[in-house]
Amino acid sequence: MDALPPPAVQVSVQVPQPAAAAPSVTGFRPVALKASAVGHFHVQGRLNGQPVEIIIDTGASGTVVDRQWAEAQKLSLVLMGETGGGVGGAAMALARVDGAQLELAGVPLPGTQVIAIDLTAVAGQLRARGVVPPQVVIGVDVLKRWRAVIDYATAIMWLAPA
Repeated sequence: MDALPPPAVQVSVQVPQPAAAAPSVTGFRPVALKASAVGHFHVQGRLNGQPVEIIIDTGASGTVVDRQWAEAQKLSLVLMGETGGGVGGAAMALARVDGAQLELAGVPLPGTQVIAIDLTAVAGQLRARGVVPPQVVIGVDVLKRWRAVIDYATAIMWLAPA
């Protein structure tokens, strides 16, 4: 008769949890996020001193601001002579926010390029689902530059200078 393998043994292993202060030792700063009804992470911020609603979008290549909002705030926009697209639109004229100063939940993000683009279609889709549309969408450019680590379980994003 062939020997059978021993029955599985369950072992309780204690996994040490990192101390809450550990990321600050390595230069990371916590940013508390809030999940919307459709699962997007939102956070409050500021663009050139003005309060903004921000969505973190790991699928967006760049950081953008709603062009109509930017114009209403009289932000200095510099036409780029290019078009771009995203969810809800294509071939939209792009303009760079001159001297953009972006802050995410009190964490300044100096040197961030912010592009003004028409987010009307996106805002309409979000409103239809009961979500407050953002003025700013943070894209992979910022997430990569600031070494973002998103902890989905705790809804905390850790940022550190690159």
